[in-house]
Amino acid sequence: MESILCVDIPVQMISCTDTDGKITPMRFRFRDKNGEIVTVTIDKVLWDDQDRNRIGAAFSCSAQIYGSGKTFRLRYSYFSHEWRLSGLKF
Repeated sequence: MESILCVDIPVQMISCTDTDGKITPMRFRFRDKNGEIVTVTIDKVLWDDQDRNRIGAAFSCSAQIYGSGKTFRLRYSYFSHEWRLSGLKF
């Protein structure tokens, strides 16, 4: 199956931030290379790295994308306030 996702794409994110500043990604959407809007609800955050001394936070998550379970990485930039889908395993 040909991947219809880019390697590093911006996403619109819905996340929750607690009173200590810990971010939990919940749901995001993006436009695939065919121009379709894809909405993904995150099933589980497998690990995260939110060290405030770095330029951003990294998350490894799992969810159903295109009807099958996928593992992927999300990155959040503290400076640009931008979320990106940076990896997807098939």
